[in-house]
Amino acid sequence: MVVAAPVEVLTEAERSLQAQGRVVLCQIVRAEGSTPGKVGWKLLARPDGTFYGNLGGGAFEAFVKADAQEKLRMGSGASASEVKRYYLTEEATRGEPTGMVCGGMAEVFLEVMVAAPVLAICGGGPVGQALARAASLAGFECLVVDDRAEFRDPGLFPPGVRLAEADREYRQDFLAAVRARELYVAVVSRCWETDTAALAALLRDIPPGLRYLGLMGSRRKVARVREELAALGFDLSDVRLRAPIGLPIGGDSPGEIAISILAEVIGTRYEKDEDD
Repeated sequence: MVVAAPVEVLTEAERSLQAQGRVVLCQIVRAEGSTPGKVGWKLLARPDGTFYGNLGGGAFEAFVKADAQEKLRMGSGASASEVKRYYLTEEATRGEPTGMVCGGMAEVFLEVMVAAPVLAICGGGPVGQALARAASLAGFECLVVDDRAEFRDPGLFPPGVRLAEADREYRQDFLAAVRARELYVAVVSRCWETDTAALAALLRDIPPGLRYLGLMGSRRKVARVREELAALGFDLSDVRLRAPIGLPIGGDSPGEIAISILAEVIGTRYEKDEDD
């Protein structure tokens, strides 16, 4: 049996976490008697039902896989992590019997790993720059999208902010890398035309993890964008558009607007957690 090296499983865990937002890393932390896997062996479970690595195969590994997938289905956070005991016997008084006859016992740490939420900012102007700085401090992973090269300059944003190019019609799939993640989108672009284009692109294929969608602008501008979207055949009934964006805390500088947006995003995020 070829066993994936621990570093290979960890590398794949990081890649999968970035792409899918949640994984369960399963590691044998204790073994007694005859067991198919050894201490330190690792298995990665992904939300799409695929796995990487192994714990020795057989019914024991199948049980661990099922338990890991159940944790992913539950939608629980890192607090769902646990050490679970499996007996490689037909019966057990403690822990999980596997129906195997090896006679050993293995304890597996099922670690639920959850990636940071993503804030996608459509518009790299002054408000977008301030919002990226504030959101990075608040623990969000930021993606900034703009059709102007000068507003995709890494020097305008904190380290780690992703930058994505879009044309004026936002025809690119600028959310491709984060589509499966817990996602918040703030549309703060330069004009109502690019606002409309960005929203239309999102409404064509609403990401499954979308938790927040906001549009910056006056009520008149918001009404115009809504009219344009309706004329293009887009229905906003399936998604709540926060417009004008942000909490009404006062202030109109880029930094103040960014703080009002981030406060609304954070409030939305924790409302979701309470509902769960």
